[in-house]
Amino acid sequence: MAWNESDPVSTPPGPVVGVVAFLIALAAVGGVGLGFKASWRDSTRPAQGSVDTQAAGQAIIAQPIVELPQPQAAPAPTVTATATNSAKEADDSSDIAAKTAAAQAVQSKPAQAASNIDDILTSPSEKPQAPAKPSTDEAPPTAPKSDVPF
Repeated sequence: MAWNESDPVSTPPGPVVGVVAFLIALAAVGGVGLGFKASWRDSTRPAQGSVDTQAAGQAIIAQPIVELPQPQAAPAPTVTATATNSAKEADDSSDIAAKTAAAQAVQSKPAQAASNIDDILTSPSEKPQAPAKPSTDEAPPTAPKSDVPF
């Protein structure tokens, strides 16, 4: 501990202060040197804001970073499955076309007897829907006779 005027003051040893001061000065000189290097003009690099003088015919052709493989075609379906599916689709499409034509004919001729379009579009194997309410209405329940006047 050292005395400074009238109060005791604790200071580090002299060699430690000297080493730390030297390192701080070295960092300052290095920073100034890096600043000068950054501001020094490099003759191999183009100046800032200059126009590129490379001709259009000498342009670099862009290349992909990754070469993607060509997609593979899906395998052809078997002949039997294709024939079966196409025959089924043909039957379905002709059946739908016939029903649609019959429905359009009914709708386009309102002067004729009114046909029910639901009868035309339903297949013979389709069962009719059950009615939501019973066909006969029930009688209201009769209240028992009471001696109370109200």
